Amino acid sequence: MLFLVLALAAQAPDTATTLPWQQHVAYDITARLDEPRGVLGGTETVVYENHSPDTLTTISFHLYLNAFRPGSRWSDADSTEGRRRFNDLKDPDFGFNHVSGVTVDGQSVAPIYPFAPDSTIVRFVLPRPLPPGGHLTVAMQWDARPSTTPRRQGRQGRRFDFAEWYPRVVTYDRYGWEEHALYPAGEFYGEFGSFIVRLDVPQDQVVGSTGVPVCGDPGWDKANRGPTPIEYQRDYYGNAAQFATACDGADPGRKRIVWYADKVHHFAMSLNPEYRYEGGHFGAVAIHVLYQPGDSTSWGGGVAVQRTATALAWLDQTFGKFGWPQITNVHRIEGGGTEFPMMIHNGSASQGLIVHELGHNYVMGLLANNEWKEGWLDEGFTSFQTSWFWETVSHADAYPGTERFILGLDLDGQSEPPDLPGEDYRDFTSYNLAIYVRGELFFHQLRYIVGDSTMRAILHAFYARYQYHHVDEDAFKRVAEEVSHRDLNAFFAQWLHTTELYDYALGRVRHQRLPDGSWRTRAEVVRKAPGMIPVEVAFIAGKDTTVVRTDGFATSAWVEAVTSAKPEVVVDPRERTHDWNLLNNTARPRTDRYLDTYFSEQSPRDALGLGIAPVAWFNDAGGLTVGARTRENYLGRYELNLGMLSYSTGAGHDAATGPVRRLDFAFRWKNPVGLRAPGSSQTFDLLSAEGRDAASVNFEHTRQDHLSYGPVIVDGLSFRWLHARDLRFLDPSRWELGGTFEAGLSHQVSDVSTNGWRTMLGVNAVAGAGYTRPGATTTAGTPYDWAAYGRVSVTGTATRRMGALALSLRGFVGATIARDSMPREALFFVGGAGPAAELWNPFLRSRGALLVRPDVYYQQPGDGNVRGLSRAIAANHLATFGVELARTVASRPKRHLFNSISVAAFGDAGVADGDLAAGSGAEFKGVAEAGVG
Repeated sequence: MLFLVLALAAQAPDTATTLPWQQHVAYDITARLDEPRGVLGGTETVVYENHSPDTLTTISFHLYLNAFRPGSRWSDADSTEGRRRFNDLKDPDFGFNHVSGVTVDGQSVAPIYPFAPDSTIVRFVLPRPLPPGGHLTVAMQWDARPSTTPRRQGRQGRRFDFAEWYPRVVTYDRYGWEEHALYPAGEFYGEFGSFIVRLDVPQDQVVGSTGVPVCGDPGWDKANRGPTPIEYQRDYYGNAAQFATACDGADPGRKRIVWYADKVHHFAMSLNPEYRYEGGHFGAVAIHVLYQPGDSTSWGGGVAVQRTATALAWLDQTFGKFGWPQITNVHRIEGGGTEFPMMIHNGSASQGLIVHELGHNYVMGLLANNEWKEGWLDEGFTSFQTSWFWETVSHADAYPGTERFILGLDLDGQSEPPDLPGEDYRDFTSYNLAIYVRGELFFHQLRYIVGDSTMRAILHAFYARYQYHHVDEDAFKRVAEEVSHRDLNAFFAQWLHTTELYDYALGRVRHQRLPDGSWRTRAEVVRKAPGMIPVEVAFIAGKDTTVVRTDGFATSAWVEAVTSAKPEVVVDPRERTHDWNLLNNTARPRTDRYLDTYFSEQSPRDALGLGIAPVAWFNDAGGLTVGARTRENYLGRYELNLGMLSYSTGAGHDAATGPVRRLDFAFRWKNPVGLRAPGSSQTFDLLSAEGRDAASVNFEHTRQDHLSYGPVIVDGLSFRWLHARDLRFLDPSRWELGGTFEAGLSHQVSDVSTNGWRTMLGVNAVAGAGYTRPGATTTAGTPYDWAAYGRVSVTGTATRRMGALALSLRGFVGATIARDSMPREALFFVGGAGPAAELWNPFLRSRGALLVRPDVYYQQPGDGNVRGLSRAIAANHLATFGVELARTVASRPKRHLFNSISVAAFGDAGVADGDLAAGSGAEFKGVAEAGVG
């Protein structure tokens, strides 16, 4: 049989003169399933051919299933990020791979585990060196058990997903043996070769697999729910007669199946006696679909078969003819999907998932890269072709959403380049974003640079040249440059190996009227960031639009065009350069105006969103107040500006306090694009409204070492002036005439623990100076009393969801330091947030406003947060603790009036001096309350 395998391999065309060398392997595996124990085991013989120029002294194998047990590097990586999938599994739930009795050319060899205690790699020293052109034979006994917690593999009762199971030869390439422990980040890298798999299973098992069943019954006939005959393709490789008796002699109640596959680098299987089968074909490619009972609507009736054929049609058009005889699409135990040669394990029959996982049979399967080193070349590649598929189907551009998401990470300084080895990323989330999303965007950018037709030609040429071969970045770049006739060095280097920002701006524009009435326009394109990519410039003159392109390398470049009328000039009109600031791409930044509501803020990519809304409210002094509010937003993170003009009409005022008729304003400038810095935020406030004036400056910097776990640290620096000048608007229990100057520092740490608690600890320190007119009702003629003070507070929260319930805990400690009496608004308020938190809320800040009327109880969270107390009670020193148990009773998408409504039972308690202790004869007094809300 080994002679037959070698003979078949020898029939392959000799490409050594045009392609890099790669090793060849031939597997002959026997495998018997012990269902009660969940163990598959047997023997394995491997013929290994050394096509390299090196003399080899060792050989190594992957034992993948050892990743899914306690103590593996996979389990440790999981635990670091708060996932306890495998480190807590007990026997018999964890997975394993064992080898024993290993011989090389008949001589016994001892195992070495180079990553011990991780045992996903086993190495053997050869009894004698293997020279170039030589071959050796490795024989062994082995067994394998998937884990009951699925991840690419798994078992559940009589269901088995054998994604990884046999000892698999490690790839030897120009860098040497690619020994790599199995981590969550990254998947496979294998040698092409042939497989004979002799499978012994219970009689009623239904089996899907890589390869074709050259003899035996995989159970498809019994499980068939389709109208078409089953295409077994037993003679596809021309060797079925060799196995005429290989499936005979099974024990009672069992059966034997022999599978054969050639020019593949991996072999996967899935078994389930409950599988339903439907078959079909796309051209000469047989399609086998195996789905679960209950899937008849989502998978059956030809749905999955047709979607698989649709995917094959798209992929053949995109890359070239499918290189194997069949594709098997199975509904696996786990959700999501994983790809294998000739086989995809899917958690659903969605068209997008099938296109994606089947796409991997071309990119990763037939074009086999090292997924640990260059995951973008398979995951990013196939995500790109999936997006392109949907674009052709729905005519919707897939680029903007992908690009904007990655841009946010770039601007936050959280991006990592796609070229890192899988385990070198900060965390698994960073890996997925860099490999899948940023990797996909790389191909979108390349498509923009070369054009659609050239991009298709590149993919066809790449597939034709390297089918059944290992590929890498250099191979793909070589083909892309040959086909496009472009130098792509800078693009590949920057996009795959850096996370540089891109920013092109329109500089000077010069117009010249020509004798024939047309216009010659010259425009300057200014590069303001390190990123370099070809840039289009549009000269738009009504229906007459001319687009020219510059290579984008120079810091300043001029382009020109002649148009029938004086044009508007737009840099990057299709928004394809990953330019982070499109506001400077025209002579005047575009503004998208819209009628705003509190729930409808817009954040365009290419313009400044400007929401305009009428506003109205009421208070005792000003009566009915009317005005207008504006909100600006760019990208959801910059130019977050607010503006409000309002006029107090006096209509309906309280005669004891008014009327007050005046024009008020409030302006906020937040995160101007000119101050952009990763993780930084700046806010500038100016307000004169309802008897108060305020100006403040706030700076914040956010640090987060990991995107999906670990602490988020926010440090802040603030300066504020706050002045109260008109008691007719003010609640004297919260305000005094006068004001404060304050400088503050803040430090906040929030985290999600491994047991599900969301925690936050914040520390605030303030130094201030206050000036007041005690007892005065007007500012005229009354001198100020000045006082210096300090204020320090610590706030801690912890929240944990328990099904539909949420348990929340909150603690607060605050202390003031002052030689003289402090301004009242600078104290701690026991029942909720202090007066400064009201400034931007017209429904709360003045007497008689909607939320502070005698018949309305509204609690503004903050400070002591003892929710049952009056909002008027203040303290110099305060310590409180609160607990809340809430249940969500209604929730809706965020675009609606409310996101969720909950009912809660709560209780708060604390001790304080100040108002609570006044007249009590004690320095501190306690308070407690409980209620529902």
